Amino acid sequence: MGVRTDMSKRKSSRLALSTEEIRVILRAADDLIGEGGRTLLTKVLRGSKEENLLKLELDRNPSYGFYAGVPYEEVLEKVDWMLDNGYLETQMNGKLPTIIFSRYGWMIERERYAEELLREWESWADNGVTPASMEYLKDRNRGTAFLLLYKVLCTGDPRYIPFLERWASVDYQKVKAEIRKAIEAIEARSGMDDEAWERLKGESLERLLVPSKRPLVLSCERCEDLFLMNERDPGLYGRDGFFFPKQCARCAAESKQASGKSN
Repeated sequence: MGVRTDMSKRKSSRLALSTEEIRVILRAADDLIGEGGRTLLTKVLRGSKEENLLKLELDRNPSYGFYAGVPYEEVLEKVDWMLDNGYLETQMNGKLPTIIFSRYGWMIERERYAEELLREWESWADNGVTPASMEYLKDRNRGTAFLLLYKVLCTGDPRYIPFLERWASVDYQKVKAEIRKAIEAIEARSGMDDEAWERLKGESLERLLVPSKRPLVLSCERCEDLFLMNERDPGLYGRDGFFFPKQCARCAAESKQASGKSN
């Protein structure tokens, strides 16, 4: 782990980053995972023009310059908040500590990236563009690829079938088999009622989203008990980004029931 002073921890504990800021910092970190540390991440977020940063083309990162004009120490404090609150971690690369995703941070970033890819496909479909190759997906993280596939399947949009076919032609057998199942599902959508379609999506979710080997443990904001997060809950994955449930299943059900009564 990287070494930070007690003072920096006390300062970062007083912060409360917004959901947007958390996602922006995770996106900035994505291009330097295992390669750069908190200092480099801070410079990317501030839009530094340093030569080594530009040589690495980190100025192309979508989060580059998000905190332009914000003092260095304030941005560094936000990065430390991400470390202190478990969204990022550090590991040694030689003698230097480098930034890596925590399991929690990776789940948020994986969702963002899969959604970014889907929106790119949507733009292609809207503009009648067929990509020449899908090689860029071949060696992507398997979890990200399957999450993208699940999102594409959930649209039920036949315009994506040519993209899926091109993807299947270049990827490995396991991914190729799942792509074919997604194509079959989309082709069958028009002949299904809503109940059958929801059941098929649920079955696909169970197959495509493999839970972490170590369960994710969260604290319920209502009863304060610890609970295991269900990574296969489809409600966690949406166009507005991944979110961690704030309540355990029992409290969530009680809150929903109370809300229904008030209406």
